[in-house]
Amino acid sequence: MTKDGRPSRFNDIRYFHGLTKTYLNGCEEAVAFGKRLAWYLNGEDFSVGAHPALYMRFTSSLPVGTLQVTDQGDLWWHRFVDVHAPADFPNFANADAFVSERTVEMLCAIKPDQTELITRAAQIVSESGESLVFPVKRQKVKKGVVEVCFSIATWPLPSKLHISITDDASGGYREAPPLPLRLYHEAFDLAGSIKVSNSEITVSAKPSYTAELTSRDYGGPLTFPLGAFAPAPKPPTSQLVTRNG
Repeated sequence: MTKDGRPSRFNDIRYFHGLTKTYLNGCEEAVAFGKRLAWYLNGEDFSVGAHPALYMRFTSSLPVGTLQVTDQGDLWWHRFVDVHAPADFPNFANADAFVSERTVEMLCAIKPDQTELITRAAQIVSESGESLVFPVKRQKVKKGVVEVCFSIATWPLPSKLHISITDDASGGYREAPPLPLRLYHEAFDLAGSIKVSNSEITVSAKPSYTAELTSRDYGGPLTFPLGAFAPAPKPPTSQLVTRNG
């Protein structure tokens, strides 16, 4: 995040019902789509300016077809986008698709020069769903690469932390059983460093007070026996994502 006005990587889309601070309920698939799309674009170094978040407000009080980016935001790090929605929103069959489509339209309107990237990202996110993973830490080891990623589930299912090893010679992919997360963005605190021994992989928290508190809630450094890593199909994966910057 860059409070001084420099561009920062995009990392969040939130949805509201009406011109208020009431979060949108009943469109959990669309909410998950928005989060996944934001983080996929983050990995592509996508930016909408200094503010890394956009808050979309859906209301029938606007003229039909309205989709307008405002300069309003309760805090510096987000801006509101006002969108027309039918009077019965979100109580119709394709409400999730309606929200997702307006989201893509909104991003293309803000960054028309990156329409191809946005539409390609939206297609990947739509096709991949919760199988899409977002790497937060990647480390080269003796014979391969260890990667720590998170996935974003559709509420109320838990998002997960994924630890994998990719072999340099064969390209073989192995993954330990994913760890359920309370909040997907806790992955950034948990994945500070990676240590590989002859018997296990240890993932330790970042060296900060907040990260240490988060790590304690998960029982301290995360340890994964090498025997727990089993061959698996490599999931669709974004580029490396970052919470700040």
